[in-house]
Amino acid sequence: MNTRVKKILKWFLGTVLGILLLITGSLYVLQDKICGVVVNELNAHLAAKVGVSKVSLSFWGSFPNLSVDFNDVYIQDSFSDSGPKDTLLYSERIRFKFNPLAIWKEDYTVKSIEISPGAIHIKVKPNGETNYAIFKESADTTATNFEFNLEKVLLDAVRFTFDNRATQQYYATHINALQLSGNFSESKFVLHAESNLQVKKARSGKVTLLSNKPAKFGIDILVDRESETFEIPSANLYVSNLPFQFSGKITPKDYQFEVHSKTIQLVDVANNFSVTELNTLRNFDGSGEVYFDLNVQGTNESTALPQIDCKFGVKNGSLTEPLKKLKIRGVQLTGKYSNRGGEDKELLQLSNIRFNTPGGPFSGNLQITKFKTPNYKGRATGNIHLAFLHALFPLPHVEKIKGNIGLKTNFNIQSVQLPNETMDIEIVRCEGEIELKQVGIQIVDDKRQFEQLNGVLYLRNDEAGMENVGLKVGKTDLQLQGVFRNIVPYFQNKGNLLAEVEIQSSYLDVEDLGTTSKEEIIQDGRKYILPDNIQATVLLQAKHIYHNTHNYYGLSSTMTVANRRIEFPNLEIQNAQAHIHGNFTIEERSPEIFQLTTQLAADNLDFKQLFREWNNFGQEVITENNIFGNAQAKVTIEAPIDYRTGIILPALKSQVYIKIDNGRLKNVEAFRSITESLKSPAAKLAIGKNNVQSLEKKLLDLRFETLENTFTIQNGQLLIPAMRIQNNALEIETTGKHSFDNSIDYRFAFRFRDLKEKNQNSEFGEEIDDGTGMVVYMRMHGNLDKPIIQWDKAAKKEQAKENRTIEKQTVKGMLKSEFGLFKGDSTVKGFQQKITPRETITLELEGSKTGEQSNAQKKQKESKLKNKLKNWKEEAEKSKEENFEWNE
Repeated sequence: MNTRVKKILKWFLGTVLGILLLITGSLYVLQDKICGVVVNELNAHLAAKVGVSKVSLSFWGSFPNLSVDFNDVYIQDSFSDSGPKDTLLYSERIRFKFNPLAIWKEDYTVKSIEISPGAIHIKVKPNGETNYAIFKESADTTATNFEFNLEKVLLDAVRFTFDNRATQQYYATHINALQLSGNFSESKFVLHAESNLQVKKARSGKVTLLSNKPAKFGIDILVDRESETFEIPSANLYVSNLPFQFSGKITPKDYQFEVHSKTIQLVDVANNFSVTELNTLRNFDGSGEVYFDLNVQGTNESTALPQIDCKFGVKNGSLTEPLKKLKIRGVQLTGKYSNRGGEDKELLQLSNIRFNTPGGPFSGNLQITKFKTPNYKGRATGNIHLAFLHALFPLPHVEKIKGNIGLKTNFNIQSVQLPNETMDIEIVRCEGEIELKQVGIQIVDDKRQFEQLNGVLYLRNDEAGMENVGLKVGKTDLQLQGVFRNIVPYFQNKGNLLAEVEIQSSYLDVEDLGTTSKEEIIQDGRKYILPDNIQATVLLQAKHIYHNTHNYYGLSSTMTVANRRIEFPNLEIQNAQAHIHGNFTIEERSPEIFQLTTQLAADNLDFKQLFREWNNFGQEVITENNIFGNAQAKVTIEAPIDYRTGIILPALKSQVYIKIDNGRLKNVEAFRSITESLKSPAAKLAIGKNNVQSLEKKLLDLRFETLENTFTIQNGQLLIPAMRIQNNALEIETTGKHSFDNSIDYRFAFRFRDLKEKNQNSEFGEEIDDGTGMVVYMRMHGNLDKPIIQWDKAAKKEQAKENRTIEKQTVKGMLKSEFGLFKGDSTVKGFQQKITPRETITLELEGSKTGEQSNAQKKQKESKLKNKLKNWKEEAEKSKEENFEWNE
């Protein structure tokens, strides 16, 4: 028995395999013929050129049917001016299915068509020309028995758009699946259509009717091929899961459709139409009904605008937000849309809008007419709870919002179409006020959180105002009031925003006000930071400002903003316990490149506090532990600044006048380096060991009553003019240069006698310094980290030369005073002898007349000397009259 069964199975499988091989072989032999018949028949009916990458015959893939597959099908628009990118139809595969037994009898009847995936774009130009005129008026049919006797049409993953520029109608959908089935060959039959699609956009004129909503339907269409009519008696249509009744009729001349709501609950509308950023459904609770009645009719002309009448509204509605259980009650709305009568009569009207939120009652209306150039007219009065509004209708670009606003406004805004086809706005009337009540808001991708917004905003046509508007941003508190003008041209980039604002703050952290960090700005290409379309005058008052670890107090200034320039003409502020006043200007001359100009003056500047506040200005030579004293300063700065890298130091120009009172420099390492260099055997021998120690003691605790000088910064260097640091113990003269790369060249000079410890009082009285004595010259140069300290021979020679010049001037002065020489030379000053106390020792011996004789002889010598000098003077006057020139 087993052997017999095995034989039967072998014969059966062999027979089946033979049949399969026979069919496959037959298809291979007949492939070119069958595909050729289909291609020839399509070419006979199509006027457009069809691009196909491959035509193949398939049986096993479409079993039990036989199919001809066209792969990568492309049909271009039929417009005369269309190009390769203007697509009417594209599909990765279009499949024509046949009965294989009928094909064997050369009966080429198409049973069904499948298109997947692909795209179909129907277009109508403003003149009515269409892009789908691809069929021949009279087809040259082939001799074969080819015909369409469709039972089914399938579309899978097909993008479909209809763009009628003549009637301003635009529809875009993504057809996930569409199946049309029926006996297409009958003169009268029922066509069943079932679809699941996503409505991307449905727009009539400038009104968007639907956007990104799912839809599905299953309808039966009564087709009468003889009268060319299509009728939909009644069908269910679901849009965003909401049920509607759909019916309609199409004749050769016109069409008409009606859509009515089927007891739609307000809560269902809220749950399906109010979605979060993640497109997840909300879960509102509530009651109330929404009604919707739509009627569409028109002619079949491509340029004829369909006539649309729609009425909708809400009755006795209430909703409860699921997260915070916020409630809105008494929702009422009556609305209608109509374009009957043409574009000039097009109207969208929302009237009797009423509801109550936790913020209070609200009522209003809105009317939009002339959609080609829309006119917006309406009014609104009442209170709105912002969190509930955002939950129901998510506000664009807003991440979260809270608080209440009181609204009272009346507006009439007219759009105007410009010659370049862009739209402008003309404010006919816009009046009202908005009261902010504990409003908080955060914008998407903005690190700032605006909290405690309170105050009143006013609208007066093209002007807006703020009155006592307060807010907090981070730790910063602001109080604002002001007026803004020319608002509409500003937002249209056609004019400047004009503003007069007062800003007050108790605490202001500059970092809180920035929209993005400096690092985020630098990631993008260079772009302007300061605006060029704002002209503002701002009165600033801030008790405490914090920026970049620095604290400022008592800011009071007027700020002007215009043409990418910010100016503080009368700045007053406190920093490091000093009162600073002056002016400050910053101008952005190219993207992210600024020019800083300032003139500032400070009184009673505490050096220790200043160095601590500014972190010792980034250096360790003189720190807050080394410097003491108060100062007066006047600073002038001109500096280019790169926003990314900071001050461009080589181009910095500055003058700093400073006067220091009761100053002290203690334990400055640079001074210690000087004394260390004097501890060499040669220096000790020249100066003395005790004197070196004395010098070190004085330099490491250097005190002075007054120090005054003007420093200059230019070409990347700090220039220190000659100045004298003077006290009762040591007098130092210094000058120097200090570059921004810490290359230094300082010169010091002090008198040798100042090194010695001395008692100014002696047994003969007080000792007075006559200013003479040896001067020690030293030079510190090289790099600040490893300075080179040496005797300054060049300075000593220069001082000797200067002394000789002074002596010459002194002699000239004596000659000018005594003899009248150099009267025409204004550079020569008259000699004035310095009167200093001096000792006189007189010896008188009893009975001696030596003293009297000596005095007589002295008078005789003086008279002879005076006579001689008088003669010289007369000769000099005479020689002057004879144009005598003095030769040095």
